[in-house]
Amino acid sequence: MQRNFEPMRKQVEAWQRSELTDVTAKVVIYEPFIEGRLEAPKHLAHSVHDLYFEPKYEEFRPRTIWSLSNAFTSAFKGLDPIPQFKATRNWANSSKPGSHNRSRPHCAGRAQIGNGGTGADGNLGQHSH
Repeated sequence: MQRNFEPMRKQVEAWQRSELTDVTAKVVIYEPFIEGRLEAPKHLAHSVHDLYFEPKYEEFRPRTIWSLSNAFTSAFKGLDPIPQFKATRNWANSSKPGSHNRSRPHCAGRAQIGNGGTGADGNLGQHSH
């Protein structure tokens, strides 16, 4: 049976091209933990931060959505299997378009991970007024 991985490959490539500002990355890292939208221990925010801003592997050095996604999933690997699954699923669902109220001023820099990294207005890390 042949599988069509083309859409997934294109999504990964889009994430690898989608650069994030440091401020946007920090918002994407901290808000889910602080606001309680992520079913994961809050102390993992520190791990995600370190894995994103000081990656262990060269291919995750660029400040992109791909690297940020890797930081989250790598941090979750330290959890037991069921909590790891829940955290990964919850983070993936919370990063999809329409999962946040982006009209609030403090959400202006938030990137939509599930939408190729663009914000509600189509601009990564930018907010149109």
